[in-house]
Amino acid sequence: MNSAPDIAPQPTRWKIAVKLPLVVLWLLLVALPVGLLNLICRQVGWAPPTNLFRLIHGGLAALFQIKAEVTGEICQAPSTLYVGNHASYLDIFVIGQTFNGSYVAKSEVANWPVLGKLAGIQNTLFLTRKSTRAASQVEQLSHRLAHGRMFVFPEGTSTPGTLVEPFRSSLFAAAAPAEGAAATQIQPVTIAYTHYAGAPMAQSQRDRYAWYLPMAFGPHFLAALGLQTARAAIIFHPPVTLADFASRKDCAQHCEEQVRAGLLSAIEQPTETCPVAYQPLSRRWRALHPDTTATKQAGATP
Repeated sequence: MNSAPDIAPQPTRWKIAVKLPLVVLWLLLVALPVGLLNLICRQVGWAPPTNLFRLIHGGLAALFQIKAEVTGEICQAPSTLYVGNHASYLDIFVIGQTFNGSYVAKSEVANWPVLGKLAGIQNTLFLTRKSTRAASQVEQLSHRLAHGRMFVFPEGTSTPGTLVEPFRSSLFAAAAPAEGAAATQIQPVTIAYTHYAGAPMAQSQRDRYAWYLPMAFGPHFLAALGLQTARAAIIFHPPVTLADFASRKDCAQHCEEQVRAGLLSAIEQPTETCPVAYQPLSRRWRALHPDTTATKQAGATP
């Protein structure tokens, strides 16, 4: 593999100046009408306009010049829970153009400027992280799965795009079928940012797309608009059901392993890697990579 030089690409100012108004126009002229149509559909009991959701995300992905390469077969079962890794808010646009369904997101997203409203348009299910509400939230997700397809990021955080944090198994319980109902399909999905300007990405380039703490949102969003063309790989792995495993934790671990294998293959890395700037790290990462943790605690910089 010919590695790209590890130099962060500089955004082009004129691209930002042109594309930012286009993003606003796209949201006003396309996303807002689709949101109103979706509201009407909910009021009269019609199916949501999911194909139009895909149009919204496809347009936004095009404005960020991110081209998606899809491999694998998308599960089209009426009740499907897609579970994938999470590197950025850009994942929503990249994956959103490929499937008919809605997302699960943390409740804070609902208050984010622009993205929160966009998430609401697509019937996103907002969940809190309070353990006292875990059972009721699983019930909410189960109800939504009984009527359609949902996409969840079980890591519970975004990452640098070169590793997969442990999948939280709690929401997998929502895929347990009601008595007499068909089993909910659970499909692992890998999202990987692989190429920039036609060459394999170095981490400094991937960081223009991956968004994780302590990065600031505004500068990252604007810079991403001013970049050259990037390529993202979307891999749909074979679907499974909870009945295929002894427990939901086993199911979550299987999906995590599938997603990780797909990620490492797509970015052509033998093992997971972690930029020094990335926080937080899971206990699993700290256990497997004590040298990385020590380096972080010493205050090293990228």
